[in-house]
Amino acid sequence: MRLDIRHVRVLVEIASAGSIRKAAGVLHVAQPALAAQLQRIENVLGGAVFTRARSGITPTELGRYVIGSGRDLLARFDRLLADTASASGPVVFGVMSVLDAGTGLRLLRTAMPGADIALHDVNSVPDALAMVRRGELDLVLFYEFPGSRLPLPDGVLRRVVTEVEPAFVGLPADHPHACLDALPLEALASERWIIGGDADGAGREARFRSLCGRSGFSPRIRHRVDTCESMFQLVRSGEGIALFSPMCVPPADVVLRPLAGEPHYKSTVLCWRVDSPVDLHVDEFHRLLVADYQGEIGLRAHYRDWWVANVGDVVESSSPRPVPCVI
Repeated sequence: MRLDIRHVRVLVEIASAGSIRKAAGVLHVAQPALAAQLQRIENVLGGAVFTRARSGITPTELGRYVIGSGRDLLARFDRLLADTASASGPVVFGVMSVLDAGTGLRLLRTAMPGADIALHDVNSVPDALAMVRRGELDLVLFYEFPGSRLPLPDGVLRRVVTEVEPAFVGLPADHPHACLDALPLEALASERWIIGGDADGAGREARFRSLCGRSGFSPRIRHRVDTCESMFQLVRSGEGIALFSPMCVPPADVVLRPLAGEPHYKSTVLCWRVDSPVDLHVDEFHRLLVADYQGEIGLRAHYRDWWVANVGDVVESSSPRPVPCVI
């Protein structure tokens, strides 16, 4: 293993936190994984960076030198990146219109301190990738459904933020199936459906129709609307049942239930130009996006239960925020 700037940040964060447990929470990684990474760093350095005790950790002589020098290095490195980004003009960050652009912008500013960042709303995946190809966007955050992935332009890289976000079905609380923990899709064959529009080119409706076909029916899609507020109103008034993002928090008279078996799901994807200043910050931005998403899962009991059963542990957070709900 070769040490790089990320490992220096890890050592500085552990020293600032005073314990591996606290640093793991700040870095949004599991404590055993952080302890193992620290061990690998110490092996490369050839000695212990910290002494461990029940009361916490303290830097060794080697650690004081490495951490002190590391703080200076990080400050100079961050200034260099900020100056480079400013000299080359604003970083233009594209976000699919129903994603949480405000949080994305905040996290990108955290990953690129001092950078000039401009937000740009995008309405479809094809438009977003075309804008990246033309150099109008430095990076873009969007979602896609299985079978709809488009080829990337030359010089553009891709990283998945959320591999699987399942669709939850919104039902009136007095619906006969509201008492089920998970809904077999075939049990909903006679229902009228409310789904999001398909103008974004993400492949939503094609994916949904494909899953319904596998369950032996063609869905009766009654309404296509693009806001969770409209969907809730339609569900509450008996116009049909709807597909929602599990990030949605329903009103008291609507329940959200996951689909049983293979979920109708989407992925959230980050794409960026390798010749953009943002390329140097993608690792940190991606880490922040994943950690933020995990924290939001932990605040929604219905989604947290699904995630733990199907994916793994989640990182708890403390303050929920409103997020777009349409899937």
